[in-house]
Amino acid sequence: MPSTAPVLVQPLRLAGPGDRRLVTSPLTAVHGWTPAPAPADGTRFTSPCRTAVLTVDGGVGSPAAWTVHGRHQLGVEPLWRASFSSGTPAEVVAAFTTTLAEDLHTQYYLHRVGTPASVLADRGWRPCDRSPRGFHDQLAPDGWALYRHRLGHQPYDDEVARLVPPTWSMLAGSPQQPSWCAEFTIGVPFHPLTQAAAAFSDPGPALRRADGIPARHLARVTVLRRPSVRSTSPPVPTEAGRPRLLPPSRPAPAPRRR
Repeated sequence: MPSTAPVLVQPLRLAGPGDRRLVTSPLTAVHGWTPAPAPADGTRFTSPCRTAVLTVDGGVGSPAAWTVHGRHQLGVEPLWRASFSSGTPAEVVAAFTTTLAEDLHTQYYLHRVGTPASVLADRGWRPCDRSPRGFHDQLAPDGWALYRHRLGHQPYDDEVARLVPPTWSMLAGSPQQPSWCAEFTIGVPFHPLTQAAAAFSDPGPALRRADGIPARHLARVTVLRRPSVRSTSPPVPTEAGRPRLLPPSRPAPAPRRR
């Protein structure tokens, strides 16, 4: 099979980073986020309400690391941070960012059944009896990913500044040496976090190039078949075509004051 051939890979969390346009295209084309250059060959996307900023570190063609900051208004200290290291599947990042953009656009908190922990439990993730002290871990059925919840209180600004561990983490690959991780500080909107957990635990499949699957994951993934498509890149999603990870529900009757 040619190294550039498109393949379907499962589980999603081990499939590799994929196409960054899955993250950026809905923000700009559907939700009106404004792109601008950022330091170190990156790009910054700002929400129309100017209360959320996504920073992408890494040029096109190189692995991307993603950071989202939430603020009361642009120019003030951030209230919360969500970060995704290079190697994070674009679908996991997009589950968070697109849901956040939708919620900011509607000015509602959209209430849906479930929490990140319950979504994972429904998919067979179980508590880990080897969690570090002060943390509660849920381990994937295959043992190659975990969701970590830090217990106890600590100042939110210390979390945002990375001075203390984040409240929630997602780690994929070997728990001792994860291939990628995502971190979420206290104050992160819970609805996007839940959608990210749903993508994190999604068994897949995900569309990738054969040479885009991390070598260290080759023994842990299943390549289902070659899809009958001409392109070697995943299609750029549209608002109408983007699948929802959790079923939609009606928005809360009162708008959230930001």
